[in-house]
Amino acid sequence: MTAPDFPYPHGDVVGGPAGPRDDPDEGYDRLGAGPEQDPPDGPADPGGPSDGGEADEPEEQLDSGDVLRRLAGLLGGPTIGLGDVRVRGQNATGHGAVAIGTVNVTTSAPDGTGRIWYERLSATDVRELAQGYAPTSSDQQLDRHLKRRHLVCLSGPPASGRFTSAVLASARRHGHDRACVLGAEQPDDLLGQSELLPAGHGYVLRLTDAAANAVDGFTLVALAARAEATGMTLVLVGDFARRGQDLAGHVVEHRVPPAVEVFRARLRQQLAGRCVGWCPDGCDGSCVERYLDDECVAHPLLSAYLAGEPRPGEVVPVVELVARSVPHGPALTERLEQLLPRQLRERATQILDVGRHEGPDRVDGWAADQARAFRLACAVLAGQPVAEIRQAAHRLAGPDLAGIPSAGPRLRGPDLDTLLGSTLRQAVVVVSDERAAGGWRIEFGAGSEQLRSTLLEVAWTDWWLPGHLLGWLADLVRSDVPGVRQAAAGAIGWSAGRDVRAALETVGELARERRAGVRQAAAIVLVAMAMQPGLRQRVRAELDQWAAGSAAHLRDTVARAYGLGLARLWPDAALMQLRLVAQARMQRRNNSVVRGLVEVYRDGHAATLVPELVDWSASDDPEVRLHAARTLRVLADRWAEPPRAHWPELLDLVRRRVVEPGDVAALWAVALGMPQTAYRSWRTLGFWLNRADGDGEVAAQCLDLLRHVIAGRPPLRHRLDHQIRHVWRPIMPRNDLLDAVHALIDEDLP
Repeated sequence: MTAPDFPYPHGDVVGGPAGPRDDPDEGYDRLGAGPEQDPPDGPADPGGPSDGGEADEPEEQLDSGDVLRRLAGLLGGPTIGLGDVRVRGQNATGHGAVAIGTVNVTTSAPDGTGRIWYERLSATDVRELAQGYAPTSSDQQLDRHLKRRHLVCLSGPPASGRFTSAVLASARRHGHDRACVLGAEQPDDLLGQSELLPAGHGYVLRLTDAAANAVDGFTLVALAARAEATGMTLVLVGDFARRGQDLAGHVVEHRVPPAVEVFRARLRQQLAGRCVGWCPDGCDGSCVERYLDDECVAHPLLSAYLAGEPRPGEVVPVVELVARSVPHGPALTERLEQLLPRQLRERATQILDVGRHEGPDRVDGWAADQARAFRLACAVLAGQPVAEIRQAAHRLAGPDLAGIPSAGPRLRGPDLDTLLGSTLRQAVVVVSDERAAGGWRIEFGAGSEQLRSTLLEVAWTDWWLPGHLLGWLADLVRSDVPGVRQAAAGAIGWSAGRDVRAALETVGELARERRAGVRQAAAIVLVAMAMQPGLRQRVRAELDQWAAGSAAHLRDTVARAYGLGLARLWPDAALMQLRLVAQARMQRRNNSVVRGLVEVYRDGHAATLVPELVDWSASDDPEVRLHAARTLRVLADRWAEPPRAHWPELLDLVRRRVVEPGDVAALWAVALGMPQTAYRSWRTLGFWLNRADGDGEVAAQCLDLLRHVIAGRPPLRHRLDHQIRHVWRPIMPRNDLLDAVHALIDEDLP
């Protein structure tokens, strides 16, 4: 997690002339970072375009966890379920709306503008919700936080039961008739007219991913003060996984209960008061438990499905299917096969066999081949705007076919439904989004990912030649739209399981492209291939050749693949190959090597990585030393996990004896002394001292580290003195730790 910028005055740069001098990792780990640039004082790269010249498009900053999750969905994952459904007003339905069917509530817009609204849930509905809820280990933690604080951030992925958990926690805190669902365009809106919200209630506000990432500490403090003043509590529900460090103390991680317990609790509630076992002497309810244990949980299909740990939102449709008719024996198997993946291939065949199952309805101007291409494009480009899917289908079908061109009038709702066909339409969600090209996006429902891969399988074997499909996907990877590139890359990675040689040839061509975004997509292909156990040896051998070769773009793609998740699979190979890549002058303009090294660190290999970086810092190759310094700069911005969130993570690793203090000091010395990394490194060190002041244990560790850093390094002693006198002291006049730091300068160390 990147630490906030430390407020240095411009022009105060240690180790060089006035003006910021920094490495290209400025802004690393920030969404939307612009193109990386050489330091102002860095030497020009004489290699020209053949040695790393970039096209002028900015590449999208990707998180390896997000990449792996998306690829896992395409390569095999949960098969059933619906995601969160957000509905404003009195009919909030679906698991995303706390899984309680139609909720009768009192709705009000207290600010009069519609930007703030709330729904008061009835006590009866909340009690029914509690009856079908599977408790989780994070519930008690959430209760404790709500007793001490008036604002809590409950973090968890969509459809994980996080919203239900928040509502029930509010009910336990304030009473079953005082739980409210709150809505706002932005959390900041609550700082205006929120005093009109009834006091003494518990409010739950669901945040989109964008809103969760945008919440800052000041907003949380202000909202907490407002909630405390009115005696209410506020639970912000969203995915705060990337904000855990800078929002430390406010975030509770929602732990998903076991899928089998969700199934039991929900079905037990659905069958309450019903006899399901033809009890001869009167029903006492025990037949429901027997049905749960003997018929359902022990059923091979259902047991295998629940063992895959689908999210609560994905289990709910299965429960509703079973509760509707309470089938036994073969009837239960038949019901499950309607929903579980055994019939996926038949469904996929039906979707792509346009015309045979669709009846006479057609969209004017669309031939059967074009409609089939459109449906396959939906599977490849799930989540992308309809306009992009339409253009991709046009490329696949070919411009020589009769029909409407790739650009034309928008597809309207009825026409789009007809083009998708009834079977595919049931599996996707058409989202109205005026910001998207064409006004619509098509997404597969959560848990329907396996249908996507099955559609690819049927297309590969029944409808198109593999070479035709690979050429089409490679063309999509060269698109100007990042989402299209990444989705197509995942599909090429999937194809490697059918023809690994053709996939490797395709990814090799993409990895040689000058455009950074295309090479990034090629790296995603390699990650997708490596996620398939049978292909790992082939991928490893290919990466060995690329890293040891002389082609700059191939080596850069190797580093990108490790930064997007491969480092978690092969940490030792990552360190070896990334060192070879780091020697290329092209990497002065890229963060590819640093991201790969940070992935090794994040996966729990700090004890291996830090000594390796010390070895890099002593290399005769200036490029290798530069990457060691850059990596230290990024790692220094990370903070330890609670309850030690006030510790720099590297310093905490020293305290725990995971890494040696001398190794960390050696890396700091290189980062502080290199002109390319000095500016940001001194800023980060100043932030460490700012946070450590007043905490004796952290301060002592900082002093000990600095003692090792300047020992035997007179230039760094001089620079530290300059930094204290002219930079840190003016902006931290009350920092007592600086006196102790200054005293180190005069110490005599061996």
